[in-house]
Amino acid sequence: MYTYEMNAGYSVMDESLCMTVPAILDCFQDAAIFESENGRINVEYLYSRHIAWILSSWQIVIDRRPRLNERIKIATAPYDFTNYVGFRNFSVWGEDGALIVRAASVWTLIDTEKLCPVRLTQELQEGYEFEPKLEMEYAPRKIALLGEAQVQDQFRVRKFQIDSNKHMNNVEYVRYAMETLPEDAAFRELRVEYKKAALYGDEVTVAVLQTQGKHQVVLQDREGAVYAVVEFTLEGSTV
Repeated sequence: MYTYEMNAGYSVMDESLCMTVPAILDCFQDAAIFESENGRINVEYLYSRHIAWILSSWQIVIDRRPRLNERIKIATAPYDFTNYVGFRNFSVWGEDGALIVRAASVWTLIDTEKLCPVRLTQELQEGYEFEPKLEMEYAPRKIALLGEAQVQDQFRVRKFQIDSNKHMNNVEYVRYAMETLPEDAAFRELRVEYKKAALYGDEVTVAVLQTQGKHQVVLQDREGAVYAVVEFTLEGSTV
């Protein structure tokens, strides 16, 4: 398992002086890259073979968020592979040693030139070290919409939102989805299903549905093709 430690800085706090959820996801992305860079299957290895790991889904369960200047440990490890897909856990450990955030993610290996899934080679599989699957209640990768979402906003993808894969970074979808939450809303679980990459200049429509203790956000293009679905399980919900 790869781990790194950091102090939760002021720049990633919200008004309650707790680390924002997008900042936690940024830490998870960094952890995955740090682990790769410390092993054989680093970014250069992937780029030279025209392949990349593309995030297909997140599931994040939050017991509490890190507080200002709290010394935290971020951990990650893969726990399984199939032909085209990798499964990876993430976690955040508080200064008191408690497990405060846990996450499951699904990644698809793609050919960056043909834009299609590719099989994991034996060499690539042997470049990762598995750890036991993190204990949590795993949700399905796909998110079932609970009704018809209503358009609430739209935006154009900016240059600063583009990452090294030349599409809008995965965390940006969550940032926009969180903007649709009611002022007093709090959530204990977040799921994201990614379906299509948003590119620089794309116009993204944000549609919202809230029912049965869930707040669902659909980000789609002008023709209705879905980029991502984000689902928050609101606090107080027994669903």
